[in-house]
Amino acid sequence: MARPIASVAAGSNRNRAVLMLAAVFGILSAMLMFAFLNSRGGDGASSGPIDTGKAETVVVATKNIAVGEKIEAGAVTTRSYPAGALIPGYLRDEKLAVGQIASAPIYAGEPVITQKVTKGNDQKTLAFKVPEGMRALSLQVPHEAWIAAGLPQPGDLVDILAITTLSKTDPLTGQERPDVVSGIIAENVEILAVSQTVINTLSTGTKTKDAGATPTAADPSKPADGSGGLESRSFNTGGTFEKAISVTIALKPDQAAKVALIDAMKDDLGQYRLLPKRAGDKDLISGTKIWSFDDIFTSASSKK
Repeated sequence: MARPIASVAAGSNRNRAVLMLAAVFGILSAMLMFAFLNSRGGDGASSGPIDTGKAETVVVATKNIAVGEKIEAGAVTTRSYPAGALIPGYLRDEKLAVGQIASAPIYAGEPVITQKVTKGNDQKTLAFKVPEGMRALSLQVPHEAWIAAGLPQPGDLVDILAITTLSKTDPLTGQERPDVVSGIIAENVEILAVSQTVINTLSTGTKTKDAGATPTAADPSKPADGSGGLESRSFNTGGTFEKAISVTIALKPDQAAKVALIDAMKDDLGQYRLLPKRAGDKDLISGTKIWSFDDIFTSASSKK
């Protein structure tokens, strides 16, 4: 049945009124937004707070930096940032960021803060302790004498001596005789951990001159001598590891393969020994590095 003309007209008037009311609200919303943007002193492009304060020159990432990635020189730059938009811990000098390792994701354009970078020394996970280009290898410890009575500590440098007791056949008599050989197969090897005790190193330098304020409390174990950020060992003078069941060392991949072969041999066929070095001594052994029983007896007879 057809609707009356008067009813249709009334409905049309109501729709028109609703549309006009919506248009009025839309204009009011636009005016309010325009007034809000003007109150911020710009067109809304700034992402900082209303009162940003003076500008600061800070270190920012030029690209995305993943966790564990070493920060290279081209990965950061300096840029002017509103001070009110910065959080504590920001860096002002690129040198403080280059060479450090990202401990959290850092995104392109983001200010680099101390809470997101580390030298690796203050991290407890083994992955941060392995030097670049090296691999961590854990060795079983059948006897404390193999690791110098358990006295070496994480962070010490050692040489690794391998001893093999095999046999060879005399080409003249056809008889087998022992073929005992010892040799240095790796030098200046860093101990990363003994059992589950890892390296504990800390920075002795202060960053108050070139870095923004950090939220961490003062650490009484860190000397405040202003030594310029040099790294220092934190020695455990009372700890020994004579009951250790493993020692973890840092080796180049080819060295790791050689040492692992010795470790995999039965004790009566192959053994290793850790030879601790004097602190600061990184000189390589010159001359002979492999010896046999013949060398022992030759040396003994030459002294007579």
